[in-house]
Amino acid sequence: MNGNINDFPVDIVYLWCNSNDLNWKNKKNLELQKYNIALENDAINECRFINNDELKYSLRSLEKFAPWINNIFIVTDNQIPDWLDTSNTKIRIIDHSQILPKDALPTFNASAIETAIHKIPNLSEHFLFANDDMFFGNPVEKSFFYDTNALPIFRFSKRHIVKKKYNGLYGFMISTAYNLVTQNIGKTFTHFPHHNIDAYKKSTIEECEKDFQEGFRKTATQKFRQKDCIQRSILEFYAIAKGQGSARVSDDMTQKLKSILTHKPLASLQIVLKKSKLKLIEKYNPSLFCINDCVKTTDSDRIAMRIFLEKKFPNPSGFEKKSPKTADIAVCYHKQFDKIENEILKPIQVGADCASCDLGILKDNTGDNISGKNKNYSELTALYWIWKNSDADFKGLVHYRRFFDLSSGTTRWINKIPNDYTERFCLTKTFLEHLFRNYDIILPIRRVISKYKSNYEQYLHKHVISDLDRVLEIIKEKYPQMYDTAVYTLKNTKETYLYNMLITNKENFNDYAKWLFDILFTLEKDIQQDVETRNDYQKRVYGFLSERLFTIYVRYLQSQGSKTLELPVIYCETNPKRFRIFKLRKSIYKILVKFGIRRPHWEEQYGV
Repeated sequence: MNGNINDFPVDIVYLWCNSNDLNWKNKKNLELQKYNIALENDAINECRFINNDELKYSLRSLEKFAPWINNIFIVTDNQIPDWLDTSNTKIRIIDHSQILPKDALPTFNASAIETAIHKIPNLSEHFLFANDDMFFGNPVEKSFFYDTNALPIFRFSKRHIVKKKYNGLYGFMISTAYNLVTQNIGKTFTHFPHHNIDAYKKSTIEECEKDFQEGFRKTATQKFRQKDCIQRSILEFYAIAKGQGSARVSDDMTQKLKSILTHKPLASLQIVLKKSKLKLIEKYNPSLFCINDCVKTTDSDRIAMRIFLEKKFPNPSGFEKKSPKTADIAVCYHKQFDKIENEILKPIQVGADCASCDLGILKDNTGDNISGKNKNYSELTALYWIWKNSDADFKGLVHYRRFFDLSSGTTRWINKIPNDYTERFCLTKTFLEHLFRNYDIILPIRRVISKYKSNYEQYLHKHVISDLDRVLEIIKEKYPQMYDTAVYTLKNTKETYLYNMLITNKENFNDYAKWLFDILFTLEKDIQQDVETRNDYQKRVYGFLSERLFTIYVRYLQSQGSKTLELPVIYCETNPKRFRIFKLRKSIYKILVKFGIRRPHWEEQYGV
């Protein structure tokens, strides 16, 4: 086929499963019970099936870097991603039953499914194949995958296939596929495949199946991967041996060095899913990359990958449903400052009732409000406003220069609000929804009070202790089930959650606000006359008390099984002198921690 490389359509095929689906889990466990032989851990380990929404980000990368792709076929076991917009005209859901024989179902063997991908109804002659952990990293054209004769370009790793017995499942299967082709068809390429997005021709696969009919049939009926399965690499070895495709090595040291020196993308990169390996993607800026979950991957690694992908592909694609959920996280302002505002962050002027300036943003003296109490309640006037006037699915509170880093990064101090704060700190609704799949409340990292024996003692030295004593009495009177937690939290611990910062679902937020203001309003009736005689700092009594109350409430929820996530707080210090001091103290403290002189909690004890 000669002529314009763009003259033919190219589809893409993904394999995907939802490992959190109980029905799917039950089917898998039932099939495992039927086996009377030991299966390789590599074939049945959870890492082979786990779903971390990689497909969502792969489709985002596709839309951004390969929009010319025609149809998108997603091959599943009677499942559909809950976020996928199946009304998109490019999306086709293919069930295993449409391409595999009945005696092959259910299957948990990717190799079995791969023997039948060319049988997908209406699949184009030319198509790409991908797992959900494979991504486009840069703009690519059809010519990246097909030559001027429309034949596939196959990419291989630097690893050679050698004449030896491979003990590992993957190596054994690759070498078996290679040997089958060389012994029955002819000379082919002597490298391991790159394990990334590959290009194929449907007619070549059909020929390969005819030549290795028995191997294809046997593999299709094996429910889990075993060493005698035919691996997909046979398709590449076969096409090259037949002159129906060409080979290139994509990730050897020469290619990597060239990429670094010329600042041009590496063609293809595969890494195992470890947090430390993600930086290689930024280093080589590959056109294609694969993040391969493995037996050594931890949940922490998976969170790091999710954060990495959210930062790299922050914009929802046209293949995603528009989420009906909403979020209102109040960003408290009392003076002019760089505005942070997006789909989840809502700037609000606190104390607007008695303010001398108009900040040009939402004010806390609209609707049902306590704006006039700001001198005593501080940022709680914004918390009250969100409670009473917002019906968003997620609610929260942060400050104009103190806010959460949802990405759990290492930055603590900044001297200006960066333009890319939404992407840099993963402050997006999609990422928020992801976090709340596993957690109930997002909190700032606990602050350790090092100078005092307890929270109670610290309050004794800093504020009016009789106020806190009265709070304990009110809790005992109104919420006796929480009294023991309150006493223990105040008098037996010295960790607390500061800034009145939180994000949680609407139900938790409303319950907390109702509990908090019930206690504070009751206290206000008892002590407000005395509060009016105090200095301006001590007049902020209800704001100070609420931090201790919030810690009590969180401790109680934790005892009831709520899952909390503590995240770093970003602090923006625009004063150059103070900013330099923060940075210097941090450098000094790292040395003190290294030599065991100080505990590694300084960042939460000072400045943030």
